[in-house]
Amino acid sequence: MQLIRNTLSRFVSSGQIAGCAVRILRKDEVLYEGSFGYADIEKKVEMSSENTIFPIASMSKVVTVAAIMQLYEQGLFKMWDPVSEYLPGFKSPKIARENPDGSYEIVDAKGEVTMRQLFTMTSGVPYCWGDTAAGRIRAEKEKEYMASGEPFPGTVAYANLVGQLPLAFEPGEKWMYGFSIDVLGAVVEVLTGKSLGEYMKENIFDPLGMKNTGFFVPAENHSRIATLYHINDGMKPEQRSYPSAKPEFESGGGGLFSTVPDYSRFAQMLLHGGTLDGVRILGRKTVDLISTDHLTPEQRKSDSWDTQRGYGYGLGVRVMTNPELAGINGSVGEWGWDGAFGNWFCVDPKEELTCVYLTTNLPGDHYRFVPKLMASMYASL
Repeated sequence: MQLIRNTLSRFVSSGQIAGCAVRILRKDEVLYEGSFGYADIEKKVEMSSENTIFPIASMSKVVTVAAIMQLYEQGLFKMWDPVSEYLPGFKSPKIARENPDGSYEIVDAKGEVTMRQLFTMTSGVPYCWGDTAAGRIRAEKEKEYMASGEPFPGTVAYANLVGQLPLAFEPGEKWMYGFSIDVLGAVVEVLTGKSLGEYMKENIFDPLGMKNTGFFVPAENHSRIATLYHINDGMKPEQRSYPSAKPEFESGGGGLFSTVPDYSRFAQMLLHGGTLDGVRILGRKTVDLISTDHLTPEQRKSDSWDTQRGYGYGLGVRVMTNPELAGINGSVGEWGWDGAFGNWFCVDPKEELTCVYLTTNLPGDHYRFVPKLMASMYASL
């Protein structure tokens, strides 16, 4: 395990990150667990693989997928259902079609967004990013809404508002990382009559014993939240406030907090085909569906991030299809996801292995760090 220890220690000792914590299990035994650096540099609070609470950003997405797939198993929706059956704001979608000169025109979409397209990030529903006209339109609309002084809408109302904005492309045309999983979180609320956080607590967190995971952190535990650091700006701390009670909008795409032990239990449940310690969260065949590459060759052309090299995309997760192309000494079929602050996890069924790596980077710079961790991890088997 010295390889793993040296790699993670070097991330911190070299001044590249403030701190990190990891737990790797193989065949239900701890292969390696450790923490390095600080959760708060200024206060000299050391990182802890047991107690530090992290904002896990987009690692929330896989939890949301697990939640809504429980409803899929109950026959409450079909993959090819139009999203508008559950969120009417998605009826009769428009597209912001971009022109070579940078202008755009709003045109009718040829078809509606489906549930499957939300899962696979082929819906065209954008984040508020400036790389598409649809993203810029959404950013401007949200800026106007915030300036209006109106209270932030709840999860379902917010998703319906986003559904009325233009898509970035024809539904199903290509892969684009966006707001899709947040929309699925809203569908959970529509189908269950509960908030997303309540549903997750009752059906995932409590059954798995994930005591420190949710959309807010009680005030008495705020001192355990790791500080985010601008790793390319002299480790300047990010000044953020976090909710101590249920937020109006529970972001299934990026709003959860968790710990290494909690998320490791979630990952172990996935490794074991939806069951952990006699508690069933999902069916084995459902986990197989989640962790299968669903992209067409045409869609895969736009799935071009460095961290996705050698991977396909399943239902809210990356799926290893080509270790040689990825340049990673891992396994075909390894799968998982990451988060904006450098967080990352994987499930490797062939090696009966899970890894949860949590850190506090701004930007995440996953490709700068994660392949090195993976190289050391797999070399240690």
